[in-house]
Amino acid sequence: MKVLLFTASFGDGHNQAARAVQEGLEQEGIAVHWVDYVDWLHPAVRSFAKFSLVQSVQKMPSLYGLFYHSMSRIPPSSTFQRRLHHLGIRKMRQCLRHVKPDVVVSTFPTPMGVLSELKAARVAQVPSVGILTDYTAHGQWVQEYTDVYFVPTEEVANELEQLGVDRDKIKVSGIPLRRRFSSANVQNLLKRRMELREKFGFSPNLPLILLSGGGEGLLGDSAEWEEAIRQSGLQFAILCAHNERLLRRYGGWQDKRVQALEFRSDIEDWMAASDLLITKAGGLTISEALAMELPMLIVKPIPGQEIKNTAYAEQKGAAVRVDSVAEAVRFIQHVELHPEKLSNMRLAARSRPQYGGVEQIVSVIRDLGESQGKWDKQAYPGIS
Repeated sequence: MKVLLFTASFGDGHNQAARAVQEGLEQEGIAVHWVDYVDWLHPAVRSFAKFSLVQSVQKMPSLYGLFYHSMSRIPPSSTFQRRLHHLGIRKMRQCLRHVKPDVVVSTFPTPMGVLSELKAARVAQVPSVGILTDYTAHGQWVQEYTDVYFVPTEEVANELEQLGVDRDKIKVSGIPLRRRFSSANVQNLLKRRMELREKFGFSPNLPLILLSGGGEGLLGDSAEWEEAIRQSGLQFAILCAHNERLLRRYGGWQDKRVQALEFRSDIEDWMAASDLLITKAGGLTISEALAMELPMLIVKPIPGQEIKNTAYAEQKGAAVRVDSVAEAVRFIQHVELHPEKLSNMRLAARSRPQYGGVEQIVSVIRDLGESQGKWDKQAYPGIS
């Protein structure tokens, strides 16, 4: 059995969810062919799209929110939507001919729309699966010929149904996470919290704050963050990712309470060692933090999916939202004086709903592939 797995490198959330699904499929002996849909774009279009996304998120979040909601309202049958999908038709046909998948899976909506055009024309009848990676449903996911949707929560299932998707097609699985975030691994790591903290060079006697978002510009150029970190009596691990400017800025501090970190492949260990995560509001990040029972301080979520992601974490009692650096500083000062606040938030994260996750997704994909997805004239009548 073979699965064609689509993602899109707009941020890292789609990729991380796809990696989790790939991990689960390959563990079951199912072959996976990975495609980043962004690679199908013309290089100039690709560069412009990524630049525009970063600029709108960082400098004009209200404009991004307007774009996000406008795109969600476009009907799947509209001329604009069909033209958007037709940009990928030729490469989709070529990919199907080359890979011959039994099932097509995507963590990004556009490939599902392109495939739906081919299925509507009876060029291909391969089963298709969409995996939503935010705590809200976007209209771009609504495609008549997508067979199964996996969503994070019952609330998102209801949203997707209200957008016009048959409820029988929707399955609540939670956002797929890699095995390192499995319950068994998480509990093992949490038992070693103080050991990990000492391993990383921090004191076990002081709370540790994991500040994420260097790659997305969360820290920005604000001197307020620097002042807050210097004045705080807490410890800080600052994830700068690939942001060389931030690495130079914080890496030169002569303060044992502060470490500037490059991209980490062992992020789950750092989350286990920490008492609070300061972050942006990506669906995957929030899901990973909840899995690690790690309280969150979410800073300035942008209009669109980040607002919905934040609301979900807040409703669970595991996160606090702030809309300025000054508010974030006040919260840090508060938990320094009242550490029980973080203890209560950790308990709230622990009580989150449990879903089937990757195992559930893999099981459904396998069943679809075995029952429908055979590379023959019936599955691909228009592709030879």
